[in-house]
Amino acid sequence: MKFWPFHGLKQNLTEKKRYDTDIDIKPLGGVFSKSLHIFVIDTGNSNALNFTFKALQSPQYNTHRFGIFFTAVPRHADLLIIAGPVNRKMVEPLKETINQMPNQFGILIINGCKEYDDYSDFIDKKHIVGKIDFLPTPDEILAVLLKVANRGAK
Repeated sequence: MKFWPFHGLKQNLTEKKRYDTDIDIKPLGGVFSKSLHIFVIDTGNSNALNFTFKALQSPQYNTHRFGIFFTAVPRHADLLIIAGPVNRKMVEPLKETINQMPNQFGILIINGCKEYDDYSDFIDKKHIVGKIDFLPTPDEILAVLLKVANRGAK
């Protein structure tokens, strides 16, 4: 009888890994030195990016040890992640989400949001911390989030 191995029991798979990225990201500053709360809005992406965020919340990546938390409402978030290209029906919900964000916040745009320049009336360029034009892995997203929180590679 062959047993399936339990990942992480015999070796620490996530504890000794360095999360580093070459993606150009602007850190949010010293305000978020203790924790970073994130709200993700799906504006028309393929479902693969949603699975990536779900994997990022699993025990394998354990984002809580870095002080990174996902929130259910934008009012509690420090960072807004716009996932996917903004289609016409998501313009109003995205405007409302941005209006509900607290005073100091950042926006990270992931996976094909090439149309955000068209909506510059409600997305202020000073809030944009970075843009990722490809489908990132959970490791890459975690490295970007650590860079946004100004914590560097761990």
